[in-house]
Amino acid sequence: MTASTPLRLIPARPEHVDAWWAMREEPASRRLMPLEPASRESLLKRLAESSSNLGDPKATSFRWMVEWEDRLIGTVSARELSRFHGRVEVGYMLHSAYHGRGLGTRAVAAVVARLFDWPFLHRVWLTTAVDNHASQGVARKLGFSLEGVMRGHYLIEGRRKDQQVWGLVRPEWEARREQLAPLLEGTLGPE
Repeated sequence: MTASTPLRLIPARPEHVDAWWAMREEPASRRLMPLEPASRESLLKRLAESSSNLGDPKATSFRWMVEWEDRLIGTVSARELSRFHGRVEVGYMLHSAYHGRGLGTRAVAAVVARLFDWPFLHRVWLTTAVDNHASQGVARKLGFSLEGVMRGHYLIEGRRKDQQVWGLVRPEWEARREQLAPLLEGTLGPE
């Protein structure tokens, strides 16, 4: 896989709910992510409550679907936006058939780059389960720093797991932006 293979972040719409549902139900997702039980209807509600328009001054939750080779292969979200504090949390999920190809890193990089276009934004954070090494790799590649561990914070498949908190602040992003530019090549969106 090369960065020249087009990867698109498209607005998440109700017609994407089944693809998102299928990703959530995969064994890899169930094993590595703290997914609370959800119904198709609750996912539709979350899609309806999310925006994909970063220019919407009232939105605090955003979601895009990741499209590659004309297939929906993942989702990236930005939520818990505080314009006052200048912070937002990023989340992501990729269909397991596409793990290990750098596609998740490219998708998250595109979203983070656009988020830091907001002049008020100072901090982006994300969380991972302590044994989700692939997700931690995404964070490291993009310059996030491990800031702490919340012990026993997640319940995954009936077992308590530690949650890692990763953060990236504007000066760190600005220092790495040029170095990360190749990750954005061939990536379209979010708008």
